[in-house]
Amino acid sequence: MKKLLLSGILALLLAPAFAQDAAVISDILAKPAANCMDFSYLIASALGMECTPFEAFNYCDRFNNFSFAEGPNAPVTVKDVSYFLMSNYGIKGGMMWSSFHNSRYAWKEMKATGFWKSGTDPDTKLSGRDLVRAISKFVLVYPDATLKDPPAKEASDKYLKALLADEENQL
Repeated sequence: MKKLLLSGILALLLAPAFAQDAAVISDILAKPAANCMDFSYLIASALGMECTPFEAFNYCDRFNNFSFAEGPNAPVTVKDVSYFLMSNYGIKGGMMWSSFHNSRYAWKEMKATGFWKSGTDPDTKLSGRDLVRAISKFVLVYPDATLKDPPAKEASDKYLKALLADEENQL
């Protein structure tokens, strides 16, 4: 009886943690255009990290090949997602990808493997639903792919003020 009662209390305590993740993912699903922060949060969630979307963006920005120059609120395109996934998960590609490591060739490689539909334009901005589907498909298609360690040991201080403001808003 004690075990049943304790497991019930534990389930009630853990429910808000999972609800927060579900709420963030529900917000992402509802967006007509997903941004870099949404993409980063889905990558961090796939790794099992528990963090805010902005902390996830800071983590992904440490890879120094984030092709999102405009910042965390920039829209995510098909070629940006392809480039990040191929570069940081060590996915092998053809001769053009191996030679140039360009976002366009990353998109072509992933399209050739059937990851993207054949009519998908590389500059297509992904909706939240499309982004969640893409990350889910990536985990299923490449189950052995693992994210490399980021080359930068610490996050850049260019977002420090925004991160501190985000932390204050949560308190």
